[in-house]
Amino acid sequence: MATGPAVRSVVVIPARNEERRIAACLQALAMQGVSDCGIILVANNCTDQTAQIAGATAAALGLGLDIIDCTLPEGVGVGTARRIGVDRGLAVWPWANEVLTTDADCLVAADWITRNKWHLQHAAAVCGLVKPMESELAVLAGIEIAPAEMEGRYERLVSDFYRQFMPGPFGLEGEHGCAAGASLAINVAAYHAIGGFADLATGEDRDLIRRLKAAKHPVRHAGDVAVAASCRLEGRADGGMAEALRVRAARTDYLIDDGLPPAQMLIDAAYSNSLGPWPLRVAPLDRLRAQDLKLHIALLEVALGKLAHAFPEKVPGEGTLRMNLS
Repeated sequence: MATGPAVRSVVVIPARNEERRIAACLQALAMQGVSDCGIILVANNCTDQTAQIAGATAAALGLGLDIIDCTLPEGVGVGTARRIGVDRGLAVWPWANEVLTTDADCLVAADWITRNKWHLQHAAAVCGLVKPMESELAVLAGIEIAPAEMEGRYERLVSDFYRQFMPGPFGLEGEHGCAAGASLAINVAAYHAIGGFADLATGEDRDLIRRLKAAKHPVRHAGDVAVAASCRLEGRADGGMAEALRVRAARTDYLIDDGLPPAQMLIDAAYSNSLGPWPLRVAPLDRLRAQDLKLHIALLEVALGKLAHAFPEKVPGEGTLRMNLS
């Protein structure tokens, strides 16, 4: 990969105690087949050999890697780490056109950078599709299947309903609804226009995408931009993927994703034209539990059925539904 003025893409990777995984993460980036990329690793609050292993791996692979070895204040999270990384990357390579981010426990697909750059010709940002590593799926064997399937079903219903009212690049455009820091790509001009990553302990990825869409910067949720994520149950950030997997593996009732609102709340927001940008955000007191899903699935299926019956030829995004779906 390139150094100096040849760099046009900056990849930022926050890492905390990732000595076991950072080499594989960097090896996946080395397989991209591009020559205009520089990498920033933000080794924050590490008590292991993350930075040293990363440096040795990058040297062996010929990667253009800049390492920030820092200690962040207590309570400061991955949002700050990503912001620090982007700031450094654009200072080192000010001629870069785009910023990409992934996580240290992830493996990007061999065409990850190329596909992101292609989509960025038509959008200000790209949200990739993040799936669990197939080699680690055994870790999820303890997860109770029925609630997981119901949550997946409800997620599809929520996104289908949302697309009826806010399709397109400022709502939900693309093959999925994921907006994870494990696979984001942003045009530098758009990144600066909205003020970049916020100093959030978690959820900085979804927050960035919401602000981009609210400011009318087009975003695509691209199904051909792929990242494989660790299935570990002990993560580095509160509220992250590892915690989500852990509570589901506990085989007790749990709070579902905070981007999935109660059915009636979603219906009412659509009816009043107040949905807001995707990903949706549910207040803590309004979050659903897994045991509630059966009722909310039924409510949303009825609403979608009424929508299809009332507007059999309705073009998504044309007008607002003029009926009470409840």
